[in-house]
Amino acid sequence: LALGANAWKAKDSTDMQASNLTNCVNVETKCAVNFTHTSNRTRMVSDANECCDPTCILWTCGTGWKGSPQYYDNIGASNEKCCDRTCSLVTCPSGQGTIPSMADQPGTSASQCCANTCSQHRCYGAWTTDPSKSAVVNNTNEGCCRPSCQSVTCDASQGYVPDVRKSDSPGTTVAKCCLQTCKTMSLKSTSCPKHYGIKESVAANLSMTLPSGSNATAKCCSPKCGAVSCPSGTIAHKSMSNQFADAAECCQATCATYTCPAGWAAVVANADNPTGASPTESCCERTCAFFNCRGELGSGWFNSSDTNKLTSTVQSFQDCCERSCANYSCPKTHTLRPSAETRLATSQNSCCEPSGCVNLRKNRTNMTADENCNKLNQSECEQKYWTFTSSSSVSTYVPCGFNDTYSLCRLADALMVTNCTL
Repeated sequence: LALGANAWKAKDSTDMQASNLTNCVNVETKCAVNFTHTSNRTRMVSDANECCDPTCILWTCGTGWKGSPQYYDNIGASNEKCCDRTCSLVTCPSGQGTIPSMADQPGTSASQCCANTCSQHRCYGAWTTDPSKSAVVNNTNEGCCRPSCQSVTCDASQGYVPDVRKSDSPGTTVAKCCLQTCKTMSLKSTSCPKHYGIKESVAANLSMTLPSGSNATAKCCSPKCGAVSCPSGTIAHKSMSNQFADAAECCQATCATYTCPAGWAAVVANADNPTGASPTESCCERTCAFFNCRGELGSGWFNSSDTNKLTSTVQSFQDCCERSCANYSCPKTHTLRPSAETRLATSQNSCCEPSGCVNLRKNRTNMTADENCNKLNQSECEQKYWTFTSSSSVSTYVPCGFNDTYSLCRLADALMVTNCTL
C-alpha cells in the first residue's frame, strides 16, 4: 500500500482522533478476484481494502430475477443492478398466462411473456372442453381439450353404433360412447332365452339400438319352432326346431296321412314323421319305376315291364331290371345279335345268331325276285344273298359265291345260315 503525501486526515476529529483516514483517490491497491476499485474516489477509508467493491458475479439473483454474464463486472449487490427481471414477475391480463418457456427468461411486458390460456380456445372435432386445463397456456386441441366420443370408433361389425347424444361429451371407450344393437346380442350365444334367436334381418338393422333391461330381449329375440306348441293332429318338425317360423311352418301332418304318388312307396318307418316341405321325399321312397337300368353304358340290363319288379323299392339291377343279351356268351359258331343290350336274355336263340349273319348284314343285300346269282359278275356276286322262307316262317339265307373253276356266280350252299337278324 502506497499513500501520497498528507493522504491521511481525520474523518471525525472528536470521535476518531486516533484513526488516520484517507480517501480512495490517494489509495493504490490491487482488489481481490471478483472485486473492483470503487467508483467513489472520495470515499474516506482507513484500510485500502475498503476501496474495493464486490462485482455482480458474486450476487445471487432472487426469485423472479435472472443473472447475465454482461452484468458480472458491474459493481453491485442487488437484483436491480445485477439481474434481469423474468417473465414470472409480469402480471398477465385476463385470459392469458405466462408462457412456460418464458417463465425464467428476461421479460418485462405481457407481449413478451404472456399468451392465451385454454380458456380462450374452442375445442372442435373429436375434442371437447377440459375445465381442468382452463389456466394452461396453450391453443391446441391436444393441449387444451380432452377426447370426445367422436374420437371413438363404434365397430358396426360388432353391432355398435355412435350414441349421437354423447357426440360432444368426453369419452374414450366403446362402453361410454356407443350403443349396442340387436346385432351385438346376436354375437352372444346366450343373449336370447332358450328356443329364441335373433333373425339376420334384425341383426343387420343397426337402427335397432338396445333399450335397457329385459326389453332388449323382447325387441331383438324371436321365437323358434322349438318354442311352439303344435296343435292337435300335427307333429313338431324336429329338423325345423332351430328355425324361425310360425305354427304352420313348425307343425306338419304326419306321413301316415300322406298318399305317395305313382312310382313311390310309403316308408312304414316314417309313418309318424312330419311330411315336411317335400312330403314325397320325406314319407316315400322310390321304386324300380325310377331306376335307370340303362344308366351305365353296356351294363347288360334294360328296364323291365314286370309289375312285381317295378314296385320293388330295392334299388339294384337284379331287382329292377331285365338282363339283356349284352353280356351273353355265344358259342364259337355264333355271335351276339344287333342291339344286344336291349334284347331280353331268355335263351341262346334270343341273344345269338350264326356268325355268317354279320357278313350278310354288313356287306350284302337281299336279291329281288327278278335277280339270281348266275346273272352277277364277280364283283356283284360278293354283294348279294338269297332268302328262302319256309311254310313255318323260318328264313334261310344263302349268299352268292363266285366259282373260279367255272367263272360263274352261284348260290354258296355251304355258307347257308338261318335265324339271322337282318
